[in-house]
Amino acid sequence: MARTLEDFSKKGAAILFVVQAKPPVLERFLKEFPQPFAMACDPDRNLYKEFRLERVSWLTFFRPKVIWGYLRLMFRGQKVRVPYTEEDVQQLGGDFILNQTGKVVYEFRSQDPTARPTMNELLDAMETATRNSLS
Repeated sequence: MARTLEDFSKKGAAILFVVQAKPPVLERFLKEFPQPFAMACDPDRNLYKEFRLERVSWLTFFRPKVIWGYLRLMFRGQKVRVPYTEEDVQQLGGDFILNQTGKVVYEFRSQDPTARPTMNELLDAMETATRNSLS
C-alpha cells in the first residue's frame, strides 16, 4: 500500500485506515511498522458494523484457501506477524472508496482473513468512479 500511495495522491485520493485496535495498541504497532498514511482507531468497531464487515469462526483459519493465502503472502516476502493480545483476528476487514459527497462508490468485503483487492484493482475502481461521476 505504501508503495502506491503516490498513485492514489495523484488521483486526488486521501487514504484512511481504520483499525479495531485501542490507541495504545495502534501506537505500539506504528512504532514497529511506521505507516505513511493516516490511521484511526475504532475499538468498538462502529465502522466495521456500519460497513457490515463480518467476523469469522476459528475454523476459517484451517480452510485450505486461507492456509494457501497465508503461504502465498509469505512466499511474496510478507511477514505474518503474531497478533497483539488485544487484536480480534476473527474480525474481517474491507476496502471502500467514497466519493467527495461520502457516497460509497466501491466496496470490497473480505470473505476470509487473506482476501484483499490489489492496489491496481483499487486504482481502477477509483478511475471508474471518477469517470462515472463525470458522465
